[in-house]
Amino acid sequence: MARELVGWRKRDLAEAIDRTAAAVSQYELGQSRPSAETLSRCADVLDVPPSFFTAGRPQLHLDTAQAHFRSLRATTATQRQQALAHVELLWEVIEQLDRVIELPALDVGVPMGIPYSDPGLTARMVRTAWGVAIGPAAHLVRNLEARGVVTTRIPMLDNDAIDAFSSALSGRPVIALTYKGNPMRQRFSVAHELGHLLLHPEPEPGSLRHEREANVFAAELLMPAAEIRDQLPTPVDIGALKDLADSYGVSTAALAYRGKDLQIYSESTVRRIMATLTRLGWRTHEPVNSGYPGEQPELLRLAIDLAAANGLALPSLAARLHIGLPRLRSLIGLTDTRPRLRLIHGAG
Repeated sequence: MARELVGWRKRDLAEAIDRTAAAVSQYELGQSRPSAETLSRCADVLDVPPSFFTAGRPQLHLDTAQAHFRSLRATTATQRQQALAHVELLWEVIEQLDRVIELPALDVGVPMGIPYSDPGLTARMVRTAWGVAIGPAAHLVRNLEARGVVTTRIPMLDNDAIDAFSSALSGRPVIALTYKGNPMRQRFSVAHELGHLLLHPEPEPGSLRHEREANVFAAELLMPAAEIRDQLPTPVDIGALKDLADSYGVSTAALAYRGKDLQIYSESTVRRIMATLTRLGWRTHEPVNSGYPGEQPELLRLAIDLAAANGLALPSLAARLHIGLPRLRSLIGLTDTRPRLRLIHGAG
């Protein structure tokens, strides 16, 4: 788990501690026991306390088959396992917090664990349960966190191929986001992952059918056909399309493709829109009005504050988990606000 957290392969660790990859495999499988010196070297190179290895980790083991990843071809097994290792460790944080405070009960508005067959209908059921009769579905992350779904950003994940992924963890689903993409694209990613959690209780990572269904769910949740169809500008005007996209909290590209799905825009029209967006640089860096930072996960930060007020301060939580305080802060998205000390050599 410590090796996966830093994105290393077994041979990377073996080289760092001057052992063979076979020896590392034997340590990890419990077939042989590393010496105290070897364990200390592992802790040093993987940036964890030696006691990290005494906690029986991972307490919750996730593999690729238990998570919704959009593409298996675009990511390596090492990259996926690094992301999953962060979620495994996050589950330990949640488990510790749950001993001190009561996290929100899981209730996304419709029963989970049932493989819903109609993505559009399921999205409309969620909107009804959330009281969103018409208009944009505001504050997706806040709604999900209030309804017991943990939403987090995975730190230190250097992989452009992963926007987001999700997994249902022992009754506590987690939607993990990266820091990739603009806020509107991230909103679609959150809706997409919620679609997976509702439509696909049994993950099939990389399944094209699952991905299409999750996209249909997200599109209907964020851009309901019954009201968006008549608002799409015809003929196409990029400025008007951008304004409508902003009002619904989606990217202009997502709205253009929605127009195609609803048969308002032809394939050739969408190609022209995409060409314009590419020329403007909006395919990767679409401007966001008023510098909107996007929907930020808050549940874990608030839970940490409440736990601290009830006897479980952040250093104590880090000690229970046998991880360093900086790693814990990074994992739960806390910014280190301490001033940075720099020693400067004086002249002479």
